[in-house]
Amino acid sequence: MRCALPALAGFTGTVILTYADHPLFTPETLKHFLAYHSYKKSTLTMLSFTAPPPNGYGRIIRGANDAVLRITEAKDCNPEELLINEVNSGVYAVDSSFLKPAIDSLQNNNSQKEYYLTDIVEKAVKEGQSVCAFPLGDPQEAAGVNTLADLAYVNRVLERRHIEALQATGVVFDNPATCSLDSSVTLHAGVRVGPQVQLRGSTVVEAGAILEGSSLIINSTIGSRTTIKLGSRVEEATIGEEATVGPFANIRPGTALGARTRIGNFVEVKNATLYDGAKASHLTYLGDCSIGEDSNIGAGTITCNYDGYNKATTSIGKGVFIGSNSCLVAPVNVGDGALVAAGSVITHDVPADALALGRARQETKSGWAATRRAKLEKAKGSKRS
Repeated sequence: MRCALPALAGFTGTVILTYADHPLFTPETLKHFLAYHSYKKSTLTMLSFTAPPPNGYGRIIRGANDAVLRITEAKDCNPEELLINEVNSGVYAVDSSFLKPAIDSLQNNNSQKEYYLTDIVEKAVKEGQSVCAFPLGDPQEAAGVNTLADLAYVNRVLERRHIEALQATGVVFDNPATCSLDSSVTLHAGVRVGPQVQLRGSTVVEAGAILEGSSLIINSTIGSRTTIKLGSRVEEATIGEEATVGPFANIRPGTALGARTRIGNFVEVKNATLYDGAKASHLTYLGDCSIGEDSNIGAGTITCNYDGYNKATTSIGKGVFIGSNSCLVAPVNVGDGALVAAGSVITHDVPADALALGRARQETKSGWAATRRAKLEKAKGSKRS
């Protein structure tokens, strides 16, 4: 406060003193606190709450007619004072004309040889100033952060408040106690959030979207009526309306999925654009590529985008069908309406409406397997004998 006093030079009125490591105080609480201070015409009003002993808070000591006399820090309390359960939150409303001289007069006559801000309460009482205590309705708001456990606790309280505010707007949480979301996350009315969902950063989820359990979404936009299925991860991506992602899909940064796209189980997409209606339903890697409207990417397809030194791009047109287990070796283009046969390795551009095959010719030898089995059985019998 001594460091802050120069910033108050020339100011006249009420100064609220609070702490940077007490993030749970709400604007409503501070407004009521300030209104009470004004109503009582107090020189100093403290925010108190009830905490069962033992605790480390300063005790509020009262005298005749229940008048506040002073605050005694826990380490300086006698055994009787330690039984007092009205404690100091550390938040004050103070008249500016009293504040500077009160701080300038502080002494360190205590067991810790420290300068206690709480001593200004006793100074005000001795001067005949009006001193009041305003009872805090929810003691949880007074929680401070001194340890990592404290930090986890207050973060959880802030998350719960955020979830409750979203519920009031029409967002449905199946199991809110298991969900985690940042205060910067925006969820629109009608969104449904499953258990153990994590939402981070600047994520926006539009109306009617469904986020199934255990999904993680970071700095992404999820379109209306889109479903993110169980166990999917979405980071720095944009997903259009009525799309489906997952289960167990990995949508990496730089991805844009259009309306009604479908990304299925165990599909990884990175720095790729899939236009409206495109789909990759199973076991596929799509990196550094664009896929046109209504194209279908078969199971096991890979865009081979990295040669060990540089990344290259793959361009797939509209209405293309890529057969299962195909490799598209970038840079390569596949024209509109083309078909790539299953099991192909595509190293050259495919014209529109063409069929591309890039695999070895099948050879079939009739009876070969039966002959082999007979030989093996004969050899096995010889060893036994």
